Amino acid sequence: MANSFSAALKKIGLPLLLFLILIIPLFIGPYIPTSIKAFLYSISLSIKSGLLFILPIIIFSFIFSSLLNLKSGVISFIVCLVLMIFLSNCTAIFTGFTVGSFTLSQLDVVPHSITTEQTLLPLWQLKLPKLMDNQFALIAGFIAGIFFSFIKNTHAQRLAKTLNKWANLFLKKVFIPLLPLFILGFVFKLEHDQLLEIALRTYGPVFFIVVGTQLSYLTLLYLLAAKFKPKTFFSYIRNVLPATITGFSTLSSAATMPLLILCTEKNLKKPEIAEMVIPATINTHTIGSAIGITILSLTTLLAFGHDLPNLQEFTEFGLFYALAKFAVAAVPGGAIIVVTPLLETYLHFSSEMIGLITAIYMIFDPFGTATNVTGNGFFTIAFSKIYRFKL
Repeated sequence: MANSFSAALKKIGLPLLLFLILIIPLFIGPYIPTSIKAFLYSISLSIKSGLLFILPIIIFSFIFSSLLNLKSGVISFIVCLVLMIFLSNCTAIFTGFTVGSFTLSQLDVVPHSITTEQTLLPLWQLKLPKLMDNQFALIAGFIAGIFFSFIKNTHAQRLAKTLNKWANLFLKKVFIPLLPLFILGFVFKLEHDQLLEIALRTYGPVFFIVVGTQLSYLTLLYLLAAKFKPKTFFSYIRNVLPATITGFSTLSSAATMPLLILCTEKNLKKPEIAEMVIPATINTHTIGSAIGITILSLTTLLAFGHDLPNLQEFTEFGLFYALAKFAVAAVPGGAIIVVTPLLETYLHFSSEMIGLITAIYMIFDPFGTATNVTGNGFFTIAFSKIYRFKL
């Protein structure tokens, strides 16, 4: 069943399929019996419970393995690289918060109130025990990854490889094929509660806010890298553009990595630096999703009648989100999968809000992936100028 789902997704294209899932219930929803909607909603909640059950293991395994993959044994290299990735992701997240808070407050978002009689209730709810807090898995992965980066141990490397293999297998072979079904139940819930049309109308202008912010942010970064010299700036952009286009079309930073290395080598005085830095940052330094998910999360809060958080309220979420980026999987929508528990814990997202932002983010994902890829090209240039390589 999973293989047939995967084959269908490849033929149709995941973003297009999710777009249809968002739109079609608007037209067929009134003709679907409430019992079927409740059944689909129950399935979505069950898939979510399964994901949250296994998510701490996924977070730990990806952070653990990503830090062990830093092949250099030089402590200064590892510390500097991890610190710069964290600071760069943080800057992008808080840029998204600043732009989103200012621009979204100008939009006329009128949330819809739901009556008790109107809301769709699930037929059942699957409740699984909590293995551990996601924050604990996050910190434990960091500690274990950094410790065994300095103290090489074959058993630890074998464990990291095995955990990473099974976590990727779960996401690629189980969750991604089930993603349309996961979202469908939540979309029918929104349609039944008469929230779907309002939510989709809200996200229309937000597309231009997200993509405009991503483009402007990349332009500023490359101007800084070029020291505001137009000739150098356009040379950087021309060299990295093939990787940007590939990232946009494949929805995969990892699949773009070989081309990105070749493109970035042209922007460096020491081309071999690209081979050291890019593999370590390809899935951890993701400024496109940092900006996109942040703005979309603020939009979702407004669409569901919540106030925008102030800087103090947002800071804890933003810092943990920057840490969680070290656990992002190399699958479409990997960032939104990892950030889901943080949205629930710190921004008080409901299941319906999670379902909606997941679908919307996947539609925006080509632009986010292109920004991630191009941003990694900038990061390598910046890192090569800050860190003194001994090659």
